Amino acid sequence: MLKNSFVFKLAFLILFFIPFLAFSQYQIQGVVTDAETGETLPLATVFFAETTFGVTTDTEGRYTLSFSEPGSYEIVARFVGYATYVAKIRIEDERNVRLDITLKPQVLNLGSVVVVAREDKDWRRHMRLFKELFLGYSVNAAKCKILNEEAIDFYMDEEKNVLYAYAEEAIKVQNMGLGYDLEYYLEGFWVDYNSMLSSYVGFTVYREMGARNSRQKGRWDEAREVAFRGSQQHFFRAAYAGKLEEEGFKVARVTDMERGIPKNMTEVDLNELITKGQFEFSRRLPFNDYLHVTYLWEAQSHEYIQIVDPLGGSVTYFGEQVSWISLVEGEDHIEFYSNGSVYNPLSFVSKGYWGFEKVADMVPINYKAMN
Repeated sequence: MLKNSFVFKLAFLILFFIPFLAFSQYQIQGVVTDAETGETLPLATVFFAETTFGVTTDTEGRYTLSFSEPGSYEIVARFVGYATYVAKIRIEDERNVRLDITLKPQVLNLGSVVVVAREDKDWRRHMRLFKELFLGYSVNAAKCKILNEEAIDFYMDEEKNVLYAYAEEAIKVQNMGLGYDLEYYLEGFWVDYNSMLSSYVGFTVYREMGARNSRQKGRWDEAREVAFRGSQQHFFRAAYAGKLEEEGFKVARVTDMERGIPKNMTEVDLNELITKGQFEFSRRLPFNDYLHVTYLWEAQSHEYIQIVDPLGGSVTYFGEQVSWISLVEGEDHIEFYSNGSVYNPLSFVSKGYWGFEKVADMVPINYKAMN
């Protein structure tokens, strides 16, 4: 499949240091170079994935990434024509860290797929589908705009009837609903027209927009809080802290799902299932069948109900937000961090309300929830 040709370097870099200086900011500094020639790469992008922390390298390939809090992050480096560099990093007490990054030229094997020309009507049809699956159908999705649609290419595997999307540069999204400018680095996107299943994976860096006035800032603050509450990120933060019930979540194990209706549902205490992860700062959630997650403190949106039950009268769940997750074949757990990010996001599938919420309803992992 094409997604296997999106080759990126995944390094596991865990940094533990002793206390040394007390400044208000943390910094990672280094140089980004070509792994084969050693030449520096100016204007490469370096950022912490799913956060508001990101910079570009200067004319000599140097970068300084400043951020306000220690913790667990994925540091990502991107440059057009090169494979993505990703490293798991843990910052504790050291305030200034040196990290030089080397990027390898990207090799893209398209195999038997056919490029869809941008002036083709099929490209426009694929773009409409891409925006629906990528941004979603919510109120915030309606307030989002992809500013560089022309950067997205579509490839159709006629033999398998699978559509792929690829973008060499960042997909630039303006989210007026939440007050963020996003750059999304797409690593893989596919739609199987036979099964109508789809998936995408990538890395996002957020930039907060400047509000015109206090009223707009207030609307954005409220919208961000609504987007966070009940989200997958909120769920994993609460699970890491052992506070699912206190944060409004109820979890049950389901042995069978029939058209979205749970069968043989039994409430479970995830504190009894969660174990230590492969890193000191991660946790694992092993489970079988389905986990049925209800968020009690917020109702389903009108847009979600219209998608699930456009004619009215047959939807199973009104009121609380209901989602369920299942592991993909070959996986036996989900690994996640204290900030709510997931180490192995392709290990499971989300349906229900979490399947409805897409990029338009995501907030950065360094988002601070209101008390």
